[in-house]
Amino acid sequence: MLHDLDRTIEKVLRERGKLKENEIDISFEQPTSEWSATLSRPTINCWGFDLRENVKLRSMEMQVNRDRKKNEAHMRMVPMRVDVTYLITAWARKAEDEHQLLWRALAAMSHYLALEQSMCEGGLKEQPFPIPLLVAQITEAATNMTDLWSVVDNDMKMGFTCVATLALDRDRVLEAPLVLEGRLRIGQSHDPEMEQIDFPEIFGDEQNKRYQDGIPITGKNGKSEDREEEE
Repeated sequence: MLHDLDRTIEKVLRERGKLKENEIDISFEQPTSEWSATLSRPTINCWGFDLRENVKLRSMEMQVNRDRKKNEAHMRMVPMRVDVTYLITAWARKAEDEHQLLWRALAAMSHYLALEQSMCEGGLKEQPFPIPLLVAQITEAATNMTDLWSVVDNDMKMGFTCVATLALDRDRVLEAPLVLEGRLRIGQSHDPEMEQIDFPEIFGDEQNKRYQDGIPITGKNGKSEDREEEE
């Protein structure tokens, strides 16, 4: 869900702020000194740094879902309302460019009091409540910006906060499998059901060791190359 919120914020900045993808980068990385040293063009950074329950919207009521076909009723807790806080900053070589970029980002984000469904990406479209936005306001999560910047070990930048309030359905989140990274393997396998590739038999033991250690495969000392030399 947080990834979908990232994608939605980027969509708002791109479409409402008219930030062209081939001219302006948008990053959700922590703005450390190491990160800023790698920038090659103007960038908007949206750092999500705080998650906390919105206690003002807390509800102790129970939802009742009725299944008339089975003549059953199930009770579940109302979703928790969670504030997601971003610090939005602009990065460029000149302060003048940073200020223009930041002002445009602020105008784009402050246009919405709540995220419209047409702007939402992925699972955000299925949120049971409207998603309010609190832009450029003082919040509990951002009371001491000096300490926040000391954590990332970087020079303090002008910026603004953006708080989006999401609904967290505890039961639904835990029902779905957790997939963090996809991996595609190509090669010969004697046992497809195990989803294993017979790497040593194709490229040799030395290349297999490089693969297991995370070292790029060079094409040297592989069986295919040895065969070419023999021919």
